[in-house]
Amino acid sequence: MQMLFSMEARNDFSPECRDAFLEFYPPENQKAYVNGVYGAFANHIEEIDALIEANAEHWHKDRIAKVDLAVLRLAIAEMTFLAEPTPEGAAINEAVELAKRFGTEESGRFVNGVLGKYARSKAAEKNGDA
Repeated sequence: MQMLFSMEARNDFSPECRDAFLEFYPPENQKAYVNGVYGAFANHIEEIDALIEANAEHWHKDRIAKVDLAVLRLAIAEMTFLAEPTPEGAAINEAVELAKRFGTEESGRFVNGVLGKYARSKAAEKNGDA
């Protein structure tokens, strides 16, 4: 989440920005995960942002708080674009906790609402209800 937040703040989603982040953070045993998330995000940024906007009613991504946007991007990348997607419930719970910890008083509810709507739409699509 911190890497995606930093990239958004700099408007730099390049591999060089990822590499600079990896020099100082995280522990060695988490670098493969960070690289996986980065790949999922970088290869699908337009799709991820479109999914966020489609599920955040009346919110354009430029109006979403940067912390909330980073958390949403992380969760959708994990749930949808990783080689081994994170189970939706786990991704949503972790995202809500990150939003509560690093965001505003409303961030947890906002993130939960957007991701919950996204998960329901994925389930409906999978079941042929979409």
